[in-house]
Amino acid sequence: MILAVVALAGAVLCYGVAGDRLSVGAQAAGPTLRSRAWWTGTGLQAGAFLLALVARRELPLLVVQSAIVAALAVPAVLQRLTGTRRWGRGEVLAVVGTIAGLALLSAATLTGPAVVRGGAVLGWLAAGLLVAVVGVLLPPSTWVAGTLAGIAFSVGAVGARVLVSELPTRWWQVWELPASSWLAGALTAGGLLLGQLHLTRGLTGAPAVPVLAIMYVVSTIAPAAVGHWLLAEGVRPGWGIPAVAGCALALVAAVRLLGTGREQAAPASG
Repeated sequence: MILAVVALAGAVLCYGVAGDRLSVGAQAAGPTLRSRAWWTGTGLQAGAFLLALVARRELPLLVVQSAIVAALAVPAVLQRLTGTRRWGRGEVLAVVGTIAGLALLSAATLTGPAVVRGGAVLGWLAAGLLVAVVGVLLPPSTWVAGTLAGIAFSVGAVGARVLVSELPTRWWQVWELPASSWLAGALTAGGLLLGQLHLTRGLTGAPAVPVLAIMYVVSTIAPAAVGHWLLAEGVRPGWGIPAVAGCALALVAAVRLLGTGREQAAPASG
């Protein structure tokens, strides 16, 4: 358990710095793939995913996803320290509200076995991946890009949770995994790649924190719904109202951040 908590803390820090680096790289002059900052952010994201994978081995899916939302504060702090963007009191409260709301939702959730039962989980992963693929055709506005990145990364999160729950004791003997696990692995990889694509498209024309806020809310609430309906994760007795309140708080705070992102972007577009 201690290793899982330490790994999760490391994942939060890596995800936070990655968000800042990806934003810098996406908005830099020239092709994004030639940006050192973007590749640094991508590398940090990969490291964070591996650390989160260790955490998912022992911690509930929603706990891991909600904790990762704390990474939202890192780009905000870095932007404030570097003078890239000034943050008003309302925006700070919106960041805190997003994190607090999802933390409350996480606290209300009980973990489940996270096993593939029939084709339900695989069907959801495939459907989420299809939405992310079709979404490439849509204009990458803050809301659209953040939502699609969240859906794609939700596929990666749920798939990763299923995979780590089914790993054999000798995990390197991957040939012992059933075909369903191999399919879940392929869908997980696709979700991560498409999530990175949508996130980069969103960061190209919008401030980092609003895009990340929408992404984190979607990538927490969507896996929470899947966890509840398909992975036997339930609500603690007596915690129904706090769970709903946490979800509502996170959504309201994220919408507030989305609004401030549009206000910040408006002068540049004129």
